[in-house]
Amino acid sequence: MAIRAQHIAANNSLLTPDEIHKALYDGLNGQFTGGRLLVLIPDHTRTIPLPMLFRMLTAILRDAKQLDFMIALGTHPPLSERAIQQLIGITAEERATTYRHVGLLNHEWDNPDALTEIGVLEKAQIQQIAGDLWHPSLGDDTPIRINKRILDYDHILIVGPTLPHEVVGFSGGAKYLFPGISSAEMINTTHWMGALATILNTIGIKQTPVRDMIHVAAECV
Repeated sequence: MAIRAQHIAANNSLLTPDEIHKALYDGLNGQFTGGRLLVLIPDHTRTIPLPMLFRMLTAILRDAKQLDFMIALGTHPPLSERAIQQLIGITAEERATTYRHVGLLNHEWDNPDALTEIGVLEKAQIQQIAGDLWHPSLGDDTPIRINKRILDYDHILIVGPTLPHEVVGFSGGAKYLFPGISSAEMINTTHWMGALATILNTIGIKQTPVRDMIHVAAECV
């Protein structure tokens, strides 16, 4: 996949807000004009300058027909309206005025009516991905179920940090789909596979069986 824009901070420094805005503008401006766009974002358990990014993104993506943000909670508790406003750094007044057109959504992993099945990871596939990690406790086929709201959009944009992660190796990317906005089945299978691999053989490793499983599931999106 081609990189549309990137900015790399100099040694021992951070990107300035202007540099961050330029990277976002160069990569996203005009890409979703007239389209329906869903932006997946992390909750408060992840470190990211989300208030700054939210304001920049809503300005750059203002020509989208529909712009909604969904918090990729996985199994984390849903956020109240006030907590969401704190997460993205806006006031109640701004929510009712400047950002009234922007949808702010929680993922609902435990609500069957909020999910849709888009494929199946067969037991043989999971065995192949797991390799030497395979154990009968990983179960049989795993349905690939995801928040059905994704069907209402033309594009999905993932906004999140890439950090060492004890289950996948590194967070970010397709992890915002699985387990970010997926069902209990995918969440349970991926996390148990990560447990079988152990943290020492997972965290900080770029390519892991769990990451491979997530990418296979993401092909169904």
